Amino acid sequence: MTLTEIAAWCTADHVRAALERQLAGALVEVPEDDDSPRRAFSEALRRSLMLRQKHPFDVVAIGLPDLLRYRDLVAGSEVTLRATNIEAYFIRQDGSAEQYQPEIED
Repeated sequence: MTLTEIAAWCTADHVRAALERQLAGALVEVPEDDDSPRRAFSEALRRSLMLRQKHPFDVVAIGLPDLLRYRDLVAGSEVTLRATNIEAYFIRQDGSAEQYQPEIED
């Protein structure tokens, strides 16, 4: 599946390379030239849910730029992501990827 740009500094190739290091090719396409984090995240979530429906036992993941707005959107969708077994990764400018881990409250 081909990725398109999801942020000014985070190109499709950047996201693909980072996720492929973490997940053997489990990528979800995000809309091209979308400068709205909310719209990009919504589309990534929608497409990942469709992918989950078609492939219920495969790894499905969303890769997003490591920006506060994307982190807030993922945290606000934590229950949905967990319930649908969709992983979220934040891609740093240096190309490394960090898997989202919910904060555990005591």
